[in-house]
Amino acid sequence: MKRNIILVLCLAMGLLTISAQGKKPVAKKTTTAAAKKTNTQATIAMVDAGSGVSMEKPLAEGPDTLYFINQVSRSVLAVDKKTGNISQYIPGNREKMITAIGHDGKDLYMMVTNVGLVRYDGNSLATSSLLFHTNDPGKGLIAHQRAFEGIVFSPNKRWLVAYGSGAILFDLANGACKPVREFTTRNVMNLFVFDDGSMIVVMSDYIVSIPNTAAATIKTYHETEGGAKIFKFDDDIKASAIKDGYLYAAWKRCITKTPFPWQDISWEQVYQLEGSDNGFCNFAMGPNSIMAECSEYGKYYMEWPSNDFSGTPKVTDHISTPIKDPLTTLPMKIQRNSDRLHFDNEGNIIMYSYKYLDIYNPNGIKGYTNLKNKRTKYNEE
Repeated sequence: MKRNIILVLCLAMGLLTISAQGKKPVAKKTTTAAAKKTNTQATIAMVDAGSGVSMEKPLAEGPDTLYFINQVSRSVLAVDKKTGNISQYIPGNREKMITAIGHDGKDLYMMVTNVGLVRYDGNSLATSSLLFHTNDPGKGLIAHQRAFEGIVFSPNKRWLVAYGSGAILFDLANGACKPVREFTTRNVMNLFVFDDGSMIVVMSDYIVSIPNTAAATIKTYHETEGGAKIFKFDDDIKASAIKDGYLYAAWKRCITKTPFPWQDISWEQVYQLEGSDNGFCNFAMGPNSIMAECSEYGKYYMEWPSNDFSGTPKVTDHISTPIKDPLTTLPMKIQRNSDRLHFDNEGNIIMYSYKYLDIYNPNGIKGYTNLKNKRTKYNEE
């Protein structure tokens, strides 16, 4: 009898031991799965702005917000960097159209038709400061409204330039807004202004370097005017950027650089595409990397692991996403050329054209929490 009792007790203890050992792998597996989910990086955000939006002009970037002009409704859209929320920031107005925007890190500035240069107060155009009325005759520098596309600032924020069909330089020293120089020309593609008020203006087939000693009015039908130097080219410039004392430009298959062209231009080739039928249409230089798009629509993207085109670029015909297509349930791919590329202050690449806004960072998106690894659609109020 005692022997049977001892056998039953031994059997029960053995079963308890086996049961306890069997629970350990389950707990470990749960912990591992949770760790994998936590460590997954979000590299992409896709926004379809819909048919009621067209955002092809240069954006403006504030510390916490990206601003876009919607050319369809003439409104300004705002994307919150922290949450990813997209909203209408300033309503549209057909009589007072906002044609250009820029941000100095503190305030949003804009060019408004039939009004002029405005510093926005966060409430409305009616209550915002009018810094310069472009329509008033007798103001000296400008006696008519020009078509403006963008607003840029010098690094020290003293100088503001509004550009598009020509360019106007304003001195913002001591809280004033003094028009200093007008450059009359056809469409300006890109413009850079420096801390001393000098400028480099980029058109499709020529570049103008304008020192801070130049005359109040500069016209491009003279080889030199008021101290400005004009450099003409046979090929069209597709995109341009400045970095560490160099001007970079994309020409068909090549990307080249030259020291700032104050007296002369000496191009040095930094990269050339192999295919004769392809060419560059866009590039942007970030703090640690470079992104470029090629002119064959949707053909491929190039990413350099440097900020000076050194190293071997990664070449792909699409950008992969973990976002599932609602129809096919397959992962979506980005295969489109952008009108603009922009590295934001967090190191994300902002790619946008017409109704599409893509935020991309192969090392993980910074901010834009509500948009990470998602495809969303914006509906304007």
